Amino acid sequence: MAIRRSCVECMVRGAQGFCSLDGNALRGLNRIGTQVRFRERETLLAEGAMPERVYVVCEGTVKLTTSSRDGRLLLLRVAGAGDVLGLAAALKGSGYEATAVALEECEVRVIPRADFMRFMQEFDGVARNSAHAVAGEYGSAVLSARRLALSGSAAGKLASVLLDWGRMAAGRRAMAASERDVEVSRTVDTLASGAAGASTVMEDDGTLRFRMPLTHEELGQMAGVSRETATRVLTQLKLERLLEVDGEMMVVCSPERLEKLYC
Repeated sequence: MAIRRSCVECMVRGAQGFCSLDGNALRGLNRIGTQVRFRERETLLAEGAMPERVYVVCEGTVKLTTSSRDGRLLLLRVAGAGDVLGLAAALKGSGYEATAVALEECEVRVIPRADFMRFMQEFDGVARNSAHAVAGEYGSAVLSARRLALSGSAAGKLASVLLDWGRMAAGRRAMAASERDVEVSRTVDTLASGAAGASTVMEDDGTLRFRMPLTHEELGQMAGVSRETATRVLTQLKLERLLEVDGEMMVVCSPERLEKLYC
């Protein structure tokens, strides 16, 4: 469903996202593409399809999976606001490397490939942010490969997923807090308060607390194990008091101990 939103007035845009552009580039972004709302579990792009469009996530979360010939899925990463999808394929002119499916209702800017390529050539900031986005995709691929190849057990693979996810989520919260602190400091014309404590990736009690929108099956796909194995390992971690689960909220109670025992 197409909707109207101004990229210039967007309040979601953060310093680390693709849309961290200057005013001229943002006005250029606002002129191209269409703002579209996708329903939960709706497919944005399909693995192997030719890259006719590039997708910039404005709100919501999207899972990216790749499949084997026998239909098994590997969940590569979960994208959120400020991430761009289909970029590497658009740059290479080859098929999309993954399938993207909305984990919840999402708002996405859908940009025709030709328009995006002209946009990238026109503004240096777009080219720079595109390079950062592709580098991020590469980093996610390395994490997935390391997890699958170097983790010696199913518990180790799933523990790595939880630790990576928790640290990434905490790092994003710290970055957001840092940006808010800087804005407040600018308003009062001082950076004295700065971003105190923003470098930490943990709660004050040493735990990792984060929202986990994935089902057990999707967690298994990310770790390269079956749904049944994922459920068994999660139960084991809870019994060992290494993990607490309350709905979608997860708490890794002792990240160091979990890493030492299983990773």
